[in-house]
Amino acid sequence: MNQRSIPESLQVARRSLESIPLVKILHDWIWEENVAQWVLHCEISIASSNYELVPDITEWYVLVSPDYPWGLIEFFPSKRNGLTHTFPHQSFNSIGRANCPWRDGNLCLSTHLRILGSYEYDSEPYDVYWRLHWKFERAIQWLHAASHGTLTLLGEPFELPVFPKGSLSTVVFSEGIKSFNLWQQIPNSAGLLDVVPLDKKPDTFFVKSFRSANGHELLVPAWGKVMTEMTNEKATGIWVRLNHVPVLDPWQTPSDWKELRDICKEQHIELDEQLRSTVKGIRDGQRHILLLGFPVPSQVGHSPCQIHWQGLELPVLSHSTKTAKGFRTNELGYWQRDRTELLRGTRNLLWMKSENWHSEHISTRGSFSEMMANKKVLLLGVGAVGSLVAELLVRGNVQCIGLLDSDKLEIGNLSRHTLNLEDLLESKAVNVAKRLNVVSPHAVVEAMECEFPFVSEAQRVYIQQCDLILDCTGSDSVLYHLEKFAWESEKIFISISLGRDGKRLFCFVSQGRSFPSHIFREMINPWLGKEQEEFKDQPLPWSGIGCWHPVFPARADDVWMMASVAVKHIESLIESNSLDNNLAVFEQVFDKNDNFCGVRLV
Repeated sequence: MNQRSIPESLQVARRSLESIPLVKILHDWIWEENVAQWVLHCEISIASSNYELVPDITEWYVLVSPDYPWGLIEFFPSKRNGLTHTFPHQSFNSIGRANCPWRDGNLCLSTHLRILGSYEYDSEPYDVYWRLHWKFERAIQWLHAASHGTLTLLGEPFELPVFPKGSLSTVVFSEGIKSFNLWQQIPNSAGLLDVVPLDKKPDTFFVKSFRSANGHELLVPAWGKVMTEMTNEKATGIWVRLNHVPVLDPWQTPSDWKELRDICKEQHIELDEQLRSTVKGIRDGQRHILLLGFPVPSQVGHSPCQIHWQGLELPVLSHSTKTAKGFRTNELGYWQRDRTELLRGTRNLLWMKSENWHSEHISTRGSFSEMMANKKVLLLGVGAVGSLVAELLVRGNVQCIGLLDSDKLEIGNLSRHTLNLEDLLESKAVNVAKRLNVVSPHAVVEAMECEFPFVSEAQRVYIQQCDLILDCTGSDSVLYHLEKFAWESEKIFISISLGRDGKRLFCFVSQGRSFPSHIFREMINPWLGKEQEEFKDQPLPWSGIGCWHPVFPARADDVWMMASVAVKHIESLIESNSLDNNLAVFEQVFDKNDNFCGVRLV
């Protein structure tokens, strides 16, 4: 540790701790070059309810960013007189780096933790005097909760323990309530699995299927078009199901094979028996993945609702005379060597990063309602409006969309379209579908490079299966054909179009066995007349030189904004079931100084 001049902000923060009687400073601020942070060595005292896990007095190293009061503030247990166990809301508390006086178990003192939800310290301050003081108060509350075993409360979101990453690879899976119920019907407790590396991400593998030890297919996770059709060479791994989360008290994941075996034994699972029944299927001289699956709830204290698969990278197992090294070259000999050398108790576990890519999990930052997301959509017209509407639908977790358009992308389209230069003179429908299928691992977007209604028999079958028909063409001909097409069942029809300069949005909805073009015309014609009158002295812009032709004027910001409004309106219509011949007109609003004020329904 190298000493340098202590900033005034940290001197002020240090003085703020004098009003906390439970805190004792053992060594003032020292600059730690290796981590580029200021370090404060201190002692915190509490009246512990569980001295074995949380002593009354513990030592800490508090690491603070040089940008204080901004930046990180971290609390690490000292290797001397510090916490040695891992608790909920704490990083894996390993011994840490050599020649470093603190362990790795940084405390989580976030404001969202209900256990630390004191009224007085509800929001983290960023004042020079109070921020460090606030963090210490939270640390004291954290220690009290840890000693009482109340770091997790009933009803709060369930959090997995930290599995310290020892492998550079990532494994992803798709598990939800539906697959959880399927697993309850599968008696197998171990078996083989197929994983496939992602395109351009060879260190990320997704689970394509679970099989029994003898290779019989048990469960195929639900993936979208790109994942399902990916042709990368698959690898074989093994899976083992546990009864509970594999942790040592209070909330520490095992770090070596002995700890993992002991945890399994507590759950009445003989891990070696499970491994021995499956490892013969992966003796090929390659590294393989072991997935440990266990049920988890969505909230603390609730019943489990999904399986979490935690990845573990296995060493290269015995598979030949050269690798047997004194053991017999048969399955028994190979296993004896694996068990005594490669999987011996003191060997560290190489945990992988594991992620659940189920649609419910990856859309938690924002998705449509289930009623909207479950619609199978046919979208006619993949121009500026159509490409944006399609993208918003996929990003909102609508998974099944058919795109129908015969046009190719031209350079003039790029000012408003979601495609780019690489897509020039290629099919809009095909390339937008390619784009959207890699937006979500669950997207199934199909392209139909044709004009409606001139479709193939296979395309006709697909179209009849759709329940939401979105017209984004702005074409009178398409509306005519929507009415004349022989629909086999009732559909929701929605026509989306923009007025001049994108200042108005027209959104017509109807439900039935055909599109009522005559009703649509009666409703929209007065608005089109209004538009014509408003813009009668403004000619349409022209595109190109030579054989000129007029183009529809609207900037990208206008089109994108109105496409977003249209999607919001569509969700509202479906949620409220307001689907009876209704035309909604939205209009941009400006004040008397021509300043933009928003969009209103007129």
